[in-house]
Amino acid sequence: MKKFRDLKIITIAGLLAIGCGISWRVPQMIQRTSVPSTGPSDQSASEGERIYFTATNDKGESITYTGGPDFGGMMMGSYLTCAACHGPEARGGTHYMHMWVMEAPDIRYKALSSEAGEHAGEGEGGEQSEHGEYTLEDFKRAVIDGEHPDGQPLDRDMPRWQMSDKDLADLFEFLKSLP
Repeated sequence: MKKFRDLKIITIAGLLAIGCGISWRVPQMIQRTSVPSTGPSDQSASEGERIYFTATNDKGESITYTGGPDFGGMMMGSYLTCAACHGPEARGGTHYMHMWVMEAPDIRYKALSSEAGEHAGEGEGGEQSEHGEYTLEDFKRAVIDGEHPDGQPLDRDMPRWQMSDKDLADLFEFLKSLP
């Protein structure tokens, strides 16, 4: 009986620790950034900001995904968003979880464009994509298919999101609006 009680205490202590971890992360994840005015696409950028921080579409429904970071089913739970890994300013960073380390890259448009040359894909007709040009199609390939523009797989920690073309375009506009 003592073993069962000790196991129960350890389980409760573990769940409390996880709860503290989540409550510490939630405000960090929903912290908003100031989106600079980008002209006519401001509405798209603000829709994209909502998607980035909440992983919900314009109907308030969760945007689903497969794969992604393996937190044992208990960490992050429904809080997995772009901001959860890439940070409130999309600059990425290193995350430590138990004995596991995850590197989330900077996904601001200017960072994606500077990296595009490293993973340049072929355009229609077999010609190479222009160095430094990161297109909506490149972004779709990363977010939906989990691939760099050249077809190389992204890290297994990158979720494969199931989102509409409009949501994807709005999210891309938001990342373009970040300094």
